[in-house]
Amino acid sequence: MKYPVLAALLAVAAASMASPAHATCSSCNIQTKNASATEPGKFEYRVSCIIDESGDEVNTVVTAATDEEAIELTKTKGC
Repeated sequence: MKYPVLAALLAVAAASMASPAHATCSSCNIQTKNASATEPGKFEYRVSCIIDESGDEVNTVVTAATDEEAIELTKTKGC
């Protein structure tokens, strides 16, 4: 190959874009909501999201005070 460094950089870039940590989700739904045993005044949520690029479903557990915060935290984590 004429440009091995460029090829290596492109391979790393492609692999990093496929990572679930970089996934974006436009559709997330709260599946469960229970009072948090460790953080008073907050709830433990199980949030289900559909990854836009692949259509895969991802379930994430987050602790938040409100439903909106739970969904925002889930999207911040990369679905």
